Amino acid sequence: MKITTAACDDGVHVIRTVGTQTWQSDSWQAHGVRLELMDGRQPLAVCKLEVAGTQAAEERGATVAEAIEPWTRTLRYLAAVQRLRDHLDTARSLLTEADDAEQYNRPMDEVDATTLRAMATAQEQEQADPGGDYDLASLARLVVSRLERQVGEGLRRALAFAPDPAAQPIHPAWELPGLGGMPGGSLAQAVARELLAGWAATRDLRDSLITWAVREAEVTRTEVQQVTGVSRSTINRLLPA
Repeated sequence: MKITTAACDDGVHVIRTVGTQTWQSDSWQAHGVRLELMDGRQPLAVCKLEVAGTQAAEERGATVAEAIEPWTRTLRYLAAVQRLRDHLDTARSLLTEADDAEQYNRPMDEVDATTLRAMATAQEQEQADPGGDYDLASLARLVVSRLERQVGEGLRRALAFAPDPAAQPIHPAWELPGLGGMPGGSLAQAVARELLAGWAATRDLRDSLITWAVREAEVTRTEVQQVTGVSRSTINRLLPA
């Protein structure tokens, strides 16, 4: 992975700073190396390590940066998921406002209505066919539904590209980007939670995927069992004769 001393406009890279580092949690200061994992100008994670000596700090930083590289694709998906969640929170708030407007037969707030329309795709606007600011709830529901699907898909992709954490663990010093100088919390814990959510989202697709594979794609039950490891009794339960 490319290691630099300043942010680049694109590409995943690490900004390395060697010198006195401060750990905000206990105001501890010591010589070491700071690593900022970046996707272009967007920070993905930060790591600070106490290491005496400039050369040793640079070498240690290079080793830790190399170890996080297999996780970068997953981290990029998770960053995208977080942005989608921010949009989803906004869309859910707009849905609440649109439902209230519909219930009380009043127009939706003009700013909120404009925001909602800007968030919707052309297809969603055509499908909902909102005639005015009184009946935007159907459009809001379409936007919320799409964003929920995109969050789930992002989590599944993050899981699909994650390396084996037992073979390539995340160094415990890596943290999420903080705000206002405060640490952002353990990167490993955050990734673990998100990958579990991705696994749950994937698991929830199992039954419908098996049903589709056998009934529509004409994959045999034996092939499904061989590929997935799902027991034949479970497959037969999903697909009664």
